[in-house]
Amino acid sequence: MSGLAGIVDSSIDLEYRLAVMLRSLEHQGGNERGFWVSSFVETRLGLAHCGKSVGELEEDVRQPYVDEETQLVVTVVGDIYNYRELRRRLQVHYTFVTDSSVEVVSKAYHRWGEECLVQLNGVFALVIYDREKDVLLLARDRFGVKPLYYSTHQGKLYFASEVRSLFAAGVPRRMSVEQWAGYMLYSSYGAPYATFWEGVYQLPAGCLMRYNGYSLSDKCWYNLQDEIWELLAGYKAIELSEMFAAEVVHSIARSMSDVTICGLRVTGRIESQLLYMIAAQGQQSWKIRTFTGDIDYIGQQPLASPIWVTADDAVKELEQMQYWLEEPFDGSESVVRMAMFRQARHNGVEVAFSGMGLDVLWQDVWDSTEQIYNYIVHHDIFSRDIVGWATRPVYECVFGRDTDKMRYLDLYYERIPHILRFFDRSASEAGLCVRMPFLDGHMVALSFVLPAILRNSRSNIFKDYVEQNYHAPVESIKTMSLMPMWCDGGLKEWVCDNLAVLRSGRLREWFNPEQLQSLCDDFYNNRKVDIVLLWKCISLQQLSSGR
Repeated sequence: MSGLAGIVDSSIDLEYRLAVMLRSLEHQGGNERGFWVSSFVETRLGLAHCGKSVGELEEDVRQPYVDEETQLVVTVVGDIYNYRELRRRLQVHYTFVTDSSVEVVSKAYHRWGEECLVQLNGVFALVIYDREKDVLLLARDRFGVKPLYYSTHQGKLYFASEVRSLFAAGVPRRMSVEQWAGYMLYSSYGAPYATFWEGVYQLPAGCLMRYNGYSLSDKCWYNLQDEIWELLAGYKAIELSEMFAAEVVHSIARSMSDVTICGLRVTGRIESQLLYMIAAQGQQSWKIRTFTGDIDYIGQQPLASPIWVTADDAVKELEQMQYWLEEPFDGSESVVRMAMFRQARHNGVEVAFSGMGLDVLWQDVWDSTEQIYNYIVHHDIFSRDIVGWATRPVYECVFGRDTDKMRYLDLYYERIPHILRFFDRSASEAGLCVRMPFLDGHMVALSFVLPAILRNSRSNIFKDYVEQNYHAPVESIKTMSLMPMWCDGGLKEWVCDNLAVLRSGRLREWFNPEQLQSLCDDFYNNRKVDIVLLWKCISLQQLSSGR
């Protein structure tokens, strides 16, 4: 729903390049756009913003927001769910001229400094320029839902909420061979700073970066381990259980407080069902518009409006991905989600709610192949050069138990950051905002603490909670594969055409052509194939042909 961009550079065409960056973000929606340019140390700083957050759709506030009282210039993308609560606390010390979250961020930073980030509950990427101290600050939310990318190309600092804005400003669009090799062979998304593009980095989740005009420095403002230790040291078992029960409900109410109408996808997953049950019983139940897709078996779940995703819809979404995709996508579920987002937006939904957060963090067992992050065992489809570039990821982790270790690595290094970014990015492309109430700092910390305190498995704790509080059985996940229907409707030919381009195009040296042809033939003739590998190849082709 909104995007930001910025440049630190002394060249005379800074304003023009800033406008080009902003133009690449205008798909985020609305006609709201703003620029701010000023001197900065011995150079110049330009900030740009387009669109508005959900809570500010009716507010007359423009970003970048210049706060004369605090001498700060602030721009924010995303949603601060508790900004009204923070405003009530801060209005004792400041005079507010708007009812916007961006002004709350300005006052909060002036009052508490960098510690204000701990006070913010939501998903966000923000930039703050302190005019008095001549310091620039960039920061991301706890779990990195909202991306924030940067590059120091030719000694200049570029930053934006989307990679393509950096390309628009002149940063070269070059795929990172090392990063792609690690992904293709080991399903690794790389270190927290890594992206799939050379010279482009992302600010890690829960981190901030300061720039004084001469050097960059960064640090983590959020530390999950610290929150875990505080819970363990400060609360008894019964208090932690009550905290979990209260937080489940409060997180939903908090994230719905500034929304008029919200869409909720009801699926066979228990976290989706729980989200619906709590929201439907709350004071804001009138806001809910439910929908579902044909990948889901709903069973006895509440009636939801179906959104059918045909083979034509799938091909259309896949063909469009090359224009906005910035990293790989994960198979048919990503395609279904994208199509449903577009249809929900067409039906008037501006905010979609998801139960994501409980499905992965509250499970007990990982597949053995996931424990070593080596999904692709057979490397003969790749050339020797690509195999040589690939690096098996090695991580440090403070947790000793395998399940805690995997949960932590998933949360900060592997699937979850990628899933969250793609989830948010695909929704933005459709003109939607996505909120995930259960991805709350306390909820995540409790997923580590409660099993140790209660001496029970995570899944049993979650199951008991649902059954005792909502008298509903925890149903198993049931989904259907759309691939057979899509293949009969034309997807098979589309996939094979793209594999042919991959085999003969500029990335042909990445593959063993005979093995790639064999993968194509097996898929076309309905023989068993590694579907994960197939989707990886399609992702690679889409990104390599993107603009």
